[in-house]
Amino acid sequence: MNDMNEKKDTDELRAEIERGHFARAALVAASLGLPAKEIQDFRFKALWQMSAVYRNAPGTKKLAQQYRFSKQELRQLLEKTAEEQKNEGNDRPLKLRYDHSTGKYLTFEEWMNLFFRNWNKW
Repeated sequence: MNDMNEKKDTDELRAEIERGHFARAALVAASLGLPAKEIQDFRFKALWQMSAVYRNAPGTKKLAQQYRFSKQELRQLLEKTAEEQKNEGNDRPLKLRYDHSTGKYLTFEEWMNLFFRNWNKW
């Protein structure tokens, strides 16, 4: 019975990864007791997705707090990941996107500066 539950859990983790639901994958990975490094990788992906892909400021802050990232640690992670993405030629998440809070199109860098400047607002 235990093996069956384990397989179900690993299937669930695989499904979340395939769907691109990294916040959920991080939760499942933690519940499975996976190594801290793997859980941290899912958390990084979830924070990147919430900020760069979705441009969701309240969601980004909530995840950062849930994962116990300081504002400074989050900034460093996002800047480092943005640089890596740019170097890999994957600059799509960094390009202009509509921002509901300002009513303007912002690059990820502009969005990030606004996000951290208004940290307490979120």
